[in-house]
Amino acid sequence: MRMFLVIPLILLGAILFGLRIENIGNLCNIILNIIGVGFILLGVFIGTGKKKKQKLLC
Repeated sequence: MRMFLVIPLILLGAILFGLRIENIGNLCNIILNIIGVGFILLGVFIGTGKKKKQKLLC
């Protein structure tokens, strides 16, 4: 189930990180890069997180 969240986050982060728009200026490009890296890191942290084992009540 986590993969349905991780894959779009990493793809969106890669798109935002690689996006260059000359009309919006350098500051906005830096902000897009920071947001892109943040999405990529969030996807990696969610994807590598360990699942908790459920205890069986027997």
